[in-house]
Amino acid sequence: MKNINANKGYRKIIIAAAVAALAAGTLTGCGAKASAANSPAVTKTEDGKELKTLRVAIMTGQPDQYADFIGTEEGIFEKHGIKLETTEYVAGINTVDAIVNGTADTGLLADFAAVNRIGNTLHDTDLDLFAELSSSKATDGGVYVAPEYADDVSKLADSAGWITHIGTVSEYYNWQGQVALGLDPATQKAVNTDSTQTALAAAANGEASAVVASGSQAKKYEEIGWKLAATSDEVGSVVGSYLVTTDGFIDANADLLADYLSALDESVQFINNDLDSAADRISAKFGIDAEQFKSDWKTRTIVIGFTEEGAANLDNVNEWALGQNKYPEAYNIRDFINTSAIEKAFPDRVTLTK
Repeated sequence: MKNINANKGYRKIIIAAAVAALAAGTLTGCGAKASAANSPAVTKTEDGKELKTLRVAIMTGQPDQYADFIGTEEGIFEKHGIKLETTEYVAGINTVDAIVNGTADTGLLADFAAVNRIGNTLHDTDLDLFAELSSSKATDGGVYVAPEYADDVSKLADSAGWITHIGTVSEYYNWQGQVALGLDPATQKAVNTDSTQTALAAAANGEASAVVASGSQAKKYEEIGWKLAATSDEVGSVVGSYLVTTDGFIDANADLLADYLSALDESVQFINNDLDSAADRISAKFGIDAEQFKSDWKTRTIVIGFTEEGAANLDNVNEWALGQNKYPEAYNIRDFINTSAIEKAFPDRVTLTK
């Protein structure tokens, strides 16, 4: 297997050589741009405290969205020297796009989205996973199908298809659901959607036939008459979430990312310690039902660190994705884990082996 870390270093050497060759008239400008890309803006509070700006790409409905919101309102990020700027996206593929194009410094990816993005940009990517945020196992929901397939799921092969969002963990969920139902995934069609709203519209209009859903989304499929064909326990869906940045940013800002992880952890604990109050505030801000938020929150194991279990989960998803031809070349996902920030914030929570 190739040493991708070595390849990444090699690319940096080649790039450095090219810049040196163009030094006359261009070195100063290029250096200024590279430095600026990894140098967060600094502002001062009214009492003169300096804050470093951290731009975070967040996914709708994920734990970091709620922790970022509560932590900002409670002054937790400011206490840790951070001015937090967040931009919301519908999925991990959008958050990572923001990181790659330089409009965000960090963001959240689910396990499949992470291994899929790296696998499809293997020799051009500078992405690093720098912390494990959470893992979750659905305690409700499962595979829902349109009513006409409830009594004979084998007919799903000739149906409109399974709701998915290409490039996200929903592809992995669907495979697990199809296997749980005894179906051959190769015979199943996919219906690509870009949001919960478009997915529900496809389901209601007969443009899709099956979906894997839990929590508040599962209730919405029940409301339109879809039937539960396999429970979440039968599907066995567990998703890990990971924080992502770039080589350049973490190399220049490991201390800032460590402060972010500490503030994020404190914000999570604040929610845990007064879940009822936090749920009411989150409900008012984001429009999610407070009771549903509490139910969803409790299904997640939120421990900010980087465990061997979290790395092994990535290994498993990576093996599955390669076997499904999601990308052309085998690689070691652990070559793209950088623990320098998490080791500063919570050294006792780093248990993975490279």
